[in-house]
Amino acid sequence: MENLICVDTDIIIDHLKGKGPGVEVFAKIVKEATPFTTHINKFELLCGARDKREIQIIEDCLCGFTLLPFDNPGSLVAANIYRELIRKGEPIGIRDIMIAGIAISKHIPLATKNIREFEKVKNLKMFEVR
Repeated sequence: MENLICVDTDIIIDHLKGKGPGVEVFAKIVKEATPFTTHINKFELLCGARDKREIQIIEDCLCGFTLLPFDNPGSLVAANIYRELIRKGEPIGIRDIMIAGIAISKHIPLATKNIREFEKVKNLKMFEVR
């Protein structure tokens, strides 16, 4: 089976800045796996772009990635995650819930530095980031 990894925004930001633990993780994933990210992650990256040049840098960075949409299966999983976390009194950010829903529905582990939030999500497989 192919080694598929969904890369979270924080790992991509480290790569773009050229510093932080995500730099090595990004390089490893691009070299050894099939990299995915979500349209939610792309949205987050584009929101941080200050000008057209930075938008183009983001677009270029993501050109080798498969972008996963927030489709019906992902939205159903995300809604279940949301309800469960609210019921337990452990809410996380809505975009993180959407990203987790996509990753779970596609059976793809998530590479993220944001372990504190995502570890609350039941059935989310994580790619270890050191």
